[in-house]
Amino acid sequence: MLNSANVIDVLDPMSGLVLAGEAGGRPTFALWRDGAVRLLDDRLAENSRRELPLDDDVRVLAASGLDLLILASSGGLVIAGEEVVTVPGLPADAAALLGGLLVVAVPDGERHRLLALDSATGAILDDQAVDAADAGAFLHRHPAGDTAILKLAMGQDGVLAFRVDVEGSRLHLTEILAGDDPVIAGFSPSGARLLVTPYPSDPETVRMLSWPDLREISRLDASDVDAEYGFGLAGCWIDDDRVAVHATEDALIVTDENFDSSERVALPIDLGDEGDIETLTHLGSGSVAVGAWTPAGRVTLVVRLIEGKGCD
Repeated sequence: MLNSANVIDVLDPMSGLVLAGEAGGRPTFALWRDGAVRLLDDRLAENSRRELPLDDDVRVLAASGLDLLILASSGGLVIAGEEVVTVPGLPADAAALLGGLLVVAVPDGERHRLLALDSATGAILDDQAVDAADAGAFLHRHPAGDTAILKLAMGQDGVLAFRVDVEGSRLHLTEILAGDDPVIAGFSPSGARLLVTPYPSDPETVRMLSWPDLREISRLDASDVDAEYGFGLAGCWIDDDRVAVHATEDALIVTDENFDSSERVALPIDLGDEGDIETLTHLGSGSVAVGAWTPAGRVTLVVRLIEGKGCD
């Protein structure tokens, strides 16, 4: 494939970056910083902002532009639409806008609750519970917006994954990939495929699955790319034909959607002996955001991955 990396920008760390829809056919992203939600373009440059009277302990969970923002705060769940509504006592750790409803994951002792809320008032319309001790939740919304995958990461106890569908004002949860400890890395832009990276206890294989039947299409083994320490958690789509994954303490790996052709891509940063790639985020237009830990501290790189033509 002969991919090369064109670093567009090197930015301060951007943990908590959330897809916020599109503007002019290109993705936008939302991020809380210094008292405001910042709306960023697909190069992570700020386009606009919305200031909110909240403390600094805030994280954006879901967004539709700046018109509808879902935030976790020390005071509870904040829904900032035409009005700003706070739902106290809901320490949410993930959210998604599905089928006209707001779906929110809330840790509750030895379990996680998944709630369907009215996105205007915050009223609870449905409440489901999943046993998952000490879990962190992530919601991966399908590009069509009608379903999502709930991932519950339970540390050394593994990972659970559930398909989430909205039926009227009700939620329907179906466990998927049971027993596999699936680390969901995201849907392809077309929504036809699902990238799954490995759990740290067995980091040897990245898998490509079809959606919605979850049939395994292909797999990439660490030995295929000489990844001595296996693969990390980070992975994302570059476009509908390529994905990026991370060989732990080694390199960024770019491969086609069938894992037929894979290669290392050099990044112009010094990871040293202790640095590593922590996150990979699809930005659209063949670009990704690389969250990296370096000896000098954390940075976010905006990288365009250019696919060259091979030579016979």
